[in-house]
Amino acid sequence: MTYDECVSWLKTMLSVEMNDEDVNFTRILPAMFLYADGRMYREMQFLATRITQPVRLIAGNREFPLPMSVRALRQINVLTPAGPITNTSTRKPLDRISPESLDFFWPQASFKPGLPLKYAVVGSVSPVVTPFTQPPVPVPDSQEMTHTVRLMPEPDKAYYAELYGDIRPFPLSPDNPETYLSVYWPELFLCLCMVFGSGYQRDFGAQADDPARAVSWESQYTYLRQGGVLETMRMHGVAPGPPPPPVAAARG
Repeated sequence: MTYDECVSWLKTMLSVEMNDEDVNFTRILPAMFLYADGRMYREMQFLATRITQPVRLIAGNREFPLPMSVRALRQINVLTPAGPITNTSTRKPLDRISPESLDFFWPQASFKPGLPLKYAVVGSVSPVVTPFTQPPVPVPDSQEMTHTVRLMPEPDKAYYAELYGDIRPFPLSPDNPETYLSVYWPELFLCLCMVFGSGYQRDFGAQADDPARAVSWESQYTYLRQGGVLETMRMHGVAPGPPPPPVAAARG
């Protein structure tokens, strides 16, 4: 399903004219897509959205910003020896602990630098709050809405590391006419767009004649999602495959 196909089908199901004169519908389309994307990516675990992002650690610095592309960090591997990643590089998985535990066991950042063994995700970078007499100090644009990873011990060399985690792909749009969801999960995507669209029409149009339409589309999405969750589990190798075909009875 492409962007144009999705818009055409939504207009048909929501009884919107095929021309572009309904500016309210055009204005609300991006919100429909964000709603559908957000729910599906949060409620289902897609193997296609998990990536490995290489980063280079800084010797003597126990913290580094989590790249914006990584939405949920699952694992960090530090590669040895220090230097560019090659076929002979050895991966050392780090243990994740809480920031409180990391600071308790390693309170001094410069104490015995070495190969990092553990890490903690501290949280989002926020404006520096000063005493009540001054407003917050703005954070540089390059650090807005990022998370900070804290290492223990701090690296003694400029190691490379691999960050394994989930990303949030760009939503469907005229400039992004196909997405993973629109290509591989179009029926679920459309159901959620209809949930949002039916709510958008709650005070006028067809929704006024059918106040339960959004609930019906929600029920249809819930039904389809059951099979979708099982399929994604098979992709991760943690669910059984489909039942085998029936075996014909042997002839005597």
